[in-house]
Amino acid sequence: MGIRVGVPRGLLYFYYYPLWEKFFQALGVELILSTPTSRPVFNRGVVLASDETCLPVKVFFGHAESLKDKQADYIFLPRMVSMEKQTYLCPKLLGFPEVVTALVPGIPPILTANFNQRKNPKELDRALFDLGEQLGFSSWEIRQAIKLAREAQDEFERLLQDGQEFEMAIKGRAGEHPADDSVLKIAVLGHAYLLYDAFTSLDIKGKLNKFGVKVVTPENVSPEVIESHLKTLPKQMFWSHSKKIYGAGLSFIHDPETHGLIHLSCFGCGPDSMIGDMVERACRQSGKPFMMLTLDEHTGEAGLVTRLEAYIDMLRRRVEVEDNLSAHG
Repeated sequence: MGIRVGVPRGLLYFYYYPLWEKFFQALGVELILSTPTSRPVFNRGVVLASDETCLPVKVFFGHAESLKDKQADYIFLPRMVSMEKQTYLCPKLLGFPEVVTALVPGIPPILTANFNQRKNPKELDRALFDLGEQLGFSSWEIRQAIKLAREAQDEFERLLQDGQEFEMAIKGRAGEHPADDSVLKIAVLGHAYLLYDAFTSLDIKGKLNKFGVKVVTPENVSPEVIESHLKTLPKQMFWSHSKKIYGAGLSFIHDPETHGLIHLSCFGCGPDSMIGDMVERACRQSGKPFMMLTLDEHTGEAGLVTRLEAYIDMLRRRVEVEDNLSAHG
């Protein structure tokens, strides 16, 4: 039997899974994914994590524990420091290998490597090379796997920017775009590990779609467009995900076809509290409707639906008024 590696379906899975999947599969390593977030996984994560931890991190602990009995040789927990020059990821992610080992008893050995591209983009290849060497593969095998992994990640990001649904893009598939007859287009801002986890986010994207709303997210915006909007800041922002959320938010604010913005935030996330306020100020200056939704383990679905319905009703009335003014203008 070959090497079996468990991957928790949380946090950076929503950003980099195609990279990891193709790398390990090219080496003949079998990946074992935890199941999508469920009530048992959610509840166990809340029990295992400390109270001050943000919701997605709590849920991640539940995913890690759920892999204990899946006969994995290792659990893959990369130490993600930085994935682009002059930036950092959340500090909670840096200590994850040690924290998960300490808080999840009986977990299999941790497979990890330092991903730190803050000063040199080539550090991504070095981290992957380290992983391959730990598993006993040759230099030639590892280099071939790295090449395929980078191609898979590039295709994943391209599909998302093209407007492909996350569930299709993460599988590397380009499905047909459904006919869009939505009257409203709403940008939902937030971390991918919150937006695309239907259970943790209370399926906000699905609910908006059922209301007849077209939903766009930061993953649909190219890095070039995001960087162009970030140039308006007086100094560089050094949190990678915050940069993406804010730059994409500015692009949606300047998009006349986007009728409103929703920021889906995690209670306890420091950068989120700052970015939410910055996006709200930019919306207020431009006259674009904005709503903040903050989630934690106590958030009720009924209250979320009520707020969404009220926001959508307001946007529809606004569109009707603008259309009438244009017709009589």
